[in-house]
Amino acid sequence: MENTEAKRNIKLIAFDLDGTTLHGFAELSERNRRAMEKANDADILVVPATGRVRNFIPPCLTELPFIRYAITSNGGAVWDILENKVICTDLIPTETALEVQKIFDDYELYVEYYVHGRGVTKRGNPDKARTIFGFPEEKYYFLTKDYTFTDNLSAYLKETHAEPEKINMMFIPESVRPEILARLQKLGGIELTFSNVDNIEINKKGCDKGTALYSLCKVLGINPKNTMAAGDNGNDLGMLKAAGFAAVVGNGIEEAKAIADAVVAPCIEDGFAEAVERFALR
Repeated sequence: MENTEAKRNIKLIAFDLDGTTLHGFAELSERNRRAMEKANDADILVVPATGRVRNFIPPCLTELPFIRYAITSNGGAVWDILENKVICTDLIPTETALEVQKIFDDYELYVEYYVHGRGVTKRGNPDKARTIFGFPEEKYYFLTKDYTFTDNLSAYLKETHAEPEKINMMFIPESVRPEILARLQKLGGIELTFSNVDNIEINKKGCDKGTALYSLCKVLGINPKNTMAAGDNGNDLGMLKAAGFAAVVGNGIEEAKAIADAVVAPCIEDGFAEAVERFALR
């Protein structure tokens, strides 16, 4: 049910990107940009909170001078963009990542590891995505990351002792998705979330955008009650629950709408800007 209480004492707005704020995959509408500018002018921090890895946040956001902090990898890493440094992390232990990879080795999948703000995947995967993996054309944008490539993901994990911020499968064929999901659910120490119907995102157990929001608030000395979160999908639920005020765009999933303080217009109609204008600006 929409919370109709008048404007709140919002000090920080955490917002999801895909399906919530961006039009397409890398475009910020004029109205959404203006809403961010007005929030900044009102001394409100605007913070991207995304499942994306740090180096895949689009320039339409990173080039805005007032965007300093970003929650990335579903909470696996919080970055100070201005100083290009990590503020806090909640990483998957190497041993756990190896257990996950052991499952993936039984399938032909596009698997990514997010490590130190970059994507890591097998050499040749972006080309295979268009053929062997059967990626739909509308998802080709997600193949354009600036990757670190390796010939063997298990060997990479063992040799580098990498502790991933997140493990990502962007497109899983429907024929094997239930089986893979069932096997992953038997493992301990991981958190499974989804940002669309055909992916699986893995974080450390207990890590999500909400825990990262709490960590960032602690660093900045902000009471989490004085925050707003805007989202649309499964990987936003922790953040929506953690924030003092939760806004969900009209295209959001029902589970997100059920915990929202307000349901606003769909992403394509700039529901993010509506939420900022109605519930954050004074």
